[in-house]
Amino acid sequence: MRKRDAGARQWLLLGFMTLVLLTAHAFVTPDFGDDLTYAGVYAGRPLSAFLKERYMRWSSRVFIEAVMMPLTVLPAWVWRILDSLMTVLLVWNVGDLFGLSEGEERQKAQCIFFALIWSVPIGSLCSAGWITTTTNYLWPLALGTVAMRPIWQFLKGRKCKAWEYVLCPLCAVYAANMEQMGAILLGVYLVFGLYLLAEKKKLPPFYFVMLALVLASVCFVLCSPGNANRNRMETERFFPAFATLPAYAKLEMGFLESTQYYVAAGQDPVTCLFAILTGVFFLETVDRRQREGRSLLRILIALCPLAFYWLIGRLGKYLLYHDCLTRGLNMIGLFGENRQLPGMGNYGVWMVTLQVAVYLFLLACVALTVWFLHGSSRETGLQLLILGA
Repeated sequence: MRKRDAGARQWLLLGFMTLVLLTAHAFVTPDFGDDLTYAGVYAGRPLSAFLKERYMRWSSRVFIEAVMMPLTVLPAWVWRILDSLMTVLLVWNVGDLFGLSEGEERQKAQCIFFALIWSVPIGSLCSAGWITTTTNYLWPLALGTVAMRPIWQFLKGRKCKAWEYVLCPLCAVYAANMEQMGAILLGVYLVFGLYLLAEKKKLPPFYFVMLALVLASVCFVLCSPGNANRNRMETERFFPAFATLPAYAKLEMGFLESTQYYVAAGQDPVTCLFAILTGVFFLETVDRRQREGRSLLRILIALCPLAFYWLIGRLGKYLLYHDCLTRGLNMIGLFGENRQLPGMGNYGVWMVTLQVAVYLFLLACVALTVWFLHGSSRETGLQLLILGA
């Protein structure tokens, strides 16, 4: 009876989330950007001819675009319903993948994650058009987590469910057609495959089926003439100097771009996810000190990333934009605004090196806080793996 009640509560919760999302989607109309462009293309030529040309000249995302293109000409409610269900699928599946216990605890985690998804700036979900952006980024994320379910089952020492044998490969094909998700899935299957071998667990045949699909998808992406052509054309158009940069400079540029977005509140549209997570870490660290009498130093370490986000990323930049400061402008501009390599922006080698060092220090504070909270455990290893990725 309890199991039946828990199942009913789960369905009620998912139904409530779906209703909230459908209500939000009712105010969204996919009528601009690439959505209109692709609708015109789809109406004017066969889909197979378009996809073949795309693979050869522009993009390897042919499986994603095979789903996206018809949606651009269907009634808007078709996309609204599918996008809402994809988001609910992501919320439900995350509760499973992170190994929480059954019942109320898992449902609480799903509620927390559902609340967290609203911290993602809405503008980032429609930058190229609502249908285009969500099918290319949100849907691969949702279906990519489903493609990870076999790994979760293997770690639990269980066999996959019948529906997972059917749907997980399909989800992997769609999700891995998006380059970043393909790399993530490949990394997940390789890392956890090695972990299972280290734990002296036998890898089931389905593991190799999924790994082969992901590898084939990654090769499909890398071998696309269209990707190479698009990369060359857009580099020449937007950043001609990129082709001559050494590898370490490209890594540094990627680090600055990504870290500045999260640690220093980035560029509009701004996400507050880093502030929320570091705030949770800080409050938990304070609670541990009150209950267990831990060192004050741990609280200071946990406070550093949170304080930096609000004092530099938010307050500092607000004062900077509103001409409220007469001193410290250069440093706020460096730590809160700069995303450029030395010599390409307003700062030289030593200043950008200082910026990188401060960002690394903040990430180290997050890593140390995770270790303080969970000790030498698999939880620590998993969280640090996500942070590193």
